[in-house]
Amino acid sequence: MTLQGYQFDKAKVTPESDAALYSYLAQSSDNKVISGLTVTATGLNVYVASGKALVQGRLIENTQQVQLTAQANKTGYVCITIDLTQTNTSTGTPGTSDYVPFNNQLRLELVESLNRQDLNAGGFVYTFPLYACESSATTVTLTRVDASYLVSDWTPLANYGAYKVSLNQVSINYNITGNGSLFMQFGYLPKHLRPPFDYYLLATNQGNSLADDKHLMIRASDGAVVLWAPKSGTKYMGIVSYTL
Repeated sequence: MTLQGYQFDKAKVTPESDAALYSYLAQSSDNKVISGLTVTATGLNVYVASGKALVQGRLIENTQQVQLTAQANKTGYVCITIDLTQTNTSTGTPGTSDYVPFNNQLRLELVESLNRQDLNAGGFVYTFPLYACESSATTVTLTRVDASYLVSDWTPLANYGAYKVSLNQVSINYNITGNGSLFMQFGYLPKHLRPPFDYYLLATNQGNSLADDKHLMIRASDGAVVLWAPKSGTKYMGIVSYTL
């Protein structure tokens, strides 16, 4: 039979079809951390806290802290990896209290590069990044991959303002006084938050003249956030947003 229905009496619902449904329903909330899964480091030891995520339509829960060990002088990511090339096993009898499944298709690990195959279109491996990491001989520096989280905290830019991520929307909060220069550079956004082309957003002033409003540029090439030609002594304050 060429026409298949899955939410019907006596129908066979495979993990693949189930995940495809949840992925579609989640839309932009797929491939996101739902709660927890914060990552910390001490020396070369990396710790992933408990939490939940929806990855490729599959609900994943880490029930207790997991310790990973980083190699010295490496860069990469702390990831949840789904690997459908592996075979799951079990003991006991399905449907009884002694049944225990072992999920060999799921792991927390450190990887040097990401492998993002579409598991709902024939792919087998998907690495979901929680944090980027860079190790020295003795320590690990961690940077949260905000795009992997439903909502991020406000993160300060190097010189002025801060940015925040909510789903696929990036917001920039600014509160500065113009100095009359050609431009004022707030700082740089992380690579994964940079737009596909230069964005120019309206930066409103707190005075009485709309003529003093200026453009806040997010540069695609390097993620620079720049306020163009701010008028000396004029207060600029507000929040601007764009969609990834």
